[in-house]
Amino acid sequence: MKRLRLLPIALVPAVVLGLAACSGSGSGGASASPTPSGSATAAAITSCPKPGTSSKAITVSGAFGGKTAPTVKFDKGLSASKPQATTVVQGKGSALKDGQYAQVSYSVYQASDAKKLGTVGFDQGNPQVLSVGGSGFGALLACANVGDRVAAVGQSSALGFNTGGEIVVVADVVAQTPTKSTGTPQTQDPKLPTVKDKADGEPEITVPKGVAAPTKTTPEVIKQGKGDTIADGDTALVQYKGVVYDTGKEFDSSWSKGAPTTFTISEGSLIKGFVTGLVGQKVGSQVLIVVTPEDGYGATPQEGSGIPKNATLVFVVDILAKG
Repeated sequence: MKRLRLLPIALVPAVVLGLAACSGSGSGGASASPTPSGSATAAAITSCPKPGTSSKAITVSGAFGGKTAPTVKFDKGLSASKPQATTVVQGKGSALKDGQYAQVSYSVYQASDAKKLGTVGFDQGNPQVLSVGGSGFGALLACANVGDRVAAVGQSSALGFNTGGEIVVVADVVAQTPTKSTGTPQTQDPKLPTVKDKADGEPEITVPKGVAAPTKTTPEVIKQGKGDTIADGDTALVQYKGVVYDTGKEFDSSWSKGAPTTFTISEGSLIKGFVTGLVGQKVGSQVLIVVTPEDGYGATPQEGSGIPKNATLVFVVDILAKG
């Protein structure tokens, strides 16, 4: 199930899941990615950048996490020998930790001429879901709290971008994203596969013995979330597991890969049955989808996928975030 990149990759920090944009939309202010500079590439940071004279010189105004990008001002030619970051607004939320995920809205500027290179979130769609910790922008997030607004300056590669040259980034840490469904459990239909979660949230799927598979793609809400509704064409951060109905054998799982993944919910990117099961569902939900062969991979599953020809498939999907 492929992913769709919506932004010039130069405007997307390397901590974005799958190295592909997952916001609803974005603006780069140009038809192509900015040209990298000829200067040497700085290594990505692996610890929290400290505030300094340059990062403190960045002024930011406007509502936190609002529908309008904040106004950012700094002198052209702003520079820092090592990346610097100043917390412009101190959040009251929980501290982010390595391995977590956060929804972040941000704007990126070229430090040399103060030209805006692009915005994600704010007035350009949904915030982006980024991983916390590691190197680059993730290292910066690892020392932030939910609700923080951070202004940073440094070499783009050090901050996890590949725009080239020195950049200024202003980022609002809008929310922490859970790694499993937070919805309310619902009564399960015993004629469909049943779902029981392990302690970490990974679903265990049990296919009922002696019960024929549905002849129509059938979604069932296992846990009801209260977030935004998923529409056709949206991107969503999900955890998922897929098994073959006849055997119960797992053929794909984000849980096995160790991290959630991002999908564009459309038939141009995913099988029809997966889209049918998720469109109209709410963020925070856990959804069971029994997919018929016609709405799945039919007689031509991908070689080596572990999916038999003309197989009915069972997916359990935790919808973690939209955008």
